[in-house]
Amino acid sequence: MSSAAAASDWVHLTGEERVLWAGMPSLYPAIPTFVVAFVLSILGVWLFRDGSLPLLPSWLALVLVPFGALAAVWAYLSRWSTRYVFTTKAIYEKRGVLSRTVTQIRFDRIQNTAFEQSIVERTLSYGDIEVYTAGTGGVNLSLRDVPDPKRVNALVTTRLGETARAKRPDRSTDERPTV
Repeated sequence: MSSAAAASDWVHLTGEERVLWAGMPSLYPAIPTFVVAFVLSILGVWLFRDGSLPLLPSWLALVLVPFGALAAVWAYLSRWSTRYVFTTKAIYEKRGVLSRTVTQIRFDRIQNTAFEQSIVERTLSYGDIEVYTAGTGGVNLSLRDVPDPKRVNALVTTRLGETARAKRPDRSTDERPTV
C-alpha cells in the first residue's frame, strides 16, 4: 500500500508532518469466515442439485449461497475499510464500510503503548496494539490485527521517545551555579 496515497483522502498532514507507516488489518483472522462462507455456498448448491430436502422445496437450499457470499464480502470489506496511519505527529485510525469514523491521537498525548499476540497471531505475524493517552484510565485506541505489531509498536515507541526529547528543555544551555 502506498502510504501517502492511501491516506490522502482522510488524513490531513500539517506542513512538517510525514507518514511513517500505513497499513490495514491482516486478512488472516478473516479466514475462518471465508471458509464458513465457502462451505455454506457449496452446501447450498449441493443440496439444490441433490434435492435431498424432505418437505422443503429444493430451491430453498440455494438461499445458503447468497448468505455465504454476503458473509465473505462483509468480512473482506470490514478489513479493507479499516486503515491505520502513523505519522511523525499522530496515530490515525479509519473504520467503516458504510459510514466513516476517523480517530486521531497526537504523540504528545500518548502515555503508553502495548502490543499483544496469541500464539496463532505470533505464528501468522499479526496482533493488536493498544494506545493509552494521558489523563484517561483505559485504552483510547485499539488497533486490531496489525501486521508485524512488534515492529510497528517499536516505531511508535521510538517516535514517543523523540517527542519526549523535543518537549524537554535543552540542559546544555542551563546556567550552572558556581560554588
